[in-house]
Amino acid sequence: MSKFIVFEDVSADLGAPIIDGNGARDYYRLGYFRCAREAAVALKQLKGDNRSAMPILFLYRQYIESALKDALHLSNAFDLEQSDKKFGHDLAALWLEAKQVLSRFVAVKTLETIDETIAEYDAIDRRADAFRYAVDRNGERHFKDYGIVLLHELIEQLDWVHHVLEESIVQIRAEERELDRAIAEAVARDRT
Repeated sequence: MSKFIVFEDVSADLGAPIIDGNGARDYYRLGYFRCAREAAVALKQLKGDNRSAMPILFLYRQYIESALKDALHLSNAFDLEQSDKKFGHDLAALWLEAKQVLSRFVAVKTLETIDETIAEYDAIDRRADAFRYAVDRNGERHFKDYGIVLLHELIEQLDWVHHVLEESIVQIRAEERELDRAIAEAVARDRT
């Protein structure tokens, strides 16, 4: 039987890298978004064999949750373990906290533009399992009615969510760099 994951020195053109650890949060977060978007575009164009929106919805939801937790972590509001314990998969509570923190870095009006999208995700998949499993823990359907995903709207809205959240993360990092620079200058002055 052949392996599909190897942990040895092999040529990069044979596959995709496995990157993990503390420095890999961006790699994971952006990977969820990019895979979701590519799959959504392919489904919209009826390319490939996939006809299910569920994995796409799951990957987008995972992106949102990861981005919010990363933003809280990078802003030093919560470390990742604290976020997991306090919020779990609760997008509504996570967004409420993240929105307050992010308002220090990005205009509140900009953040408000993604309120409805995050609220819709939370309402449809409150426990973060509706897009992963066909039935809930009690063996019941997640949705009382059949529905469809408006792929154009999904792609457009999640592109905007991605833009807002990634811009927030960029702003957090810029402020942290500025703070580090100011501290280094103050320390250097104190030494003289």
